[in-house]
Amino acid sequence: MKPGDEPPFREPWEAHAFAMTVKLHEAGHFTWPEWAAVLSEEIAEAQKRGDPDLGTTYYHHWLRALERMVKEKGLVLPGELA
Repeated sequence: MKPGDEPPFREPWEAHAFAMTVKLHEAGHFTWPEWAAVLSEEIAEAQKRGDPDLGTTYYHHWLRALERMVKEKGLVLPGELA
């Protein structure tokens, strides 16, 4: 495999998190700029904690942002994500 030919998702859960985010956006639960802001905040916080930002943790940040969005938007009940 040459550089740039990597699959977009390393693990199935990454594709699921991506798909859930897109579907929630399409359903009108949040705007894409709103999503991008929350994801950017999550990445910045991870970098402050020492994340080396090598690309391997990107979907961990994505998932944290998604969890934050569904909580803030009231799309899940307390404890449902535990």
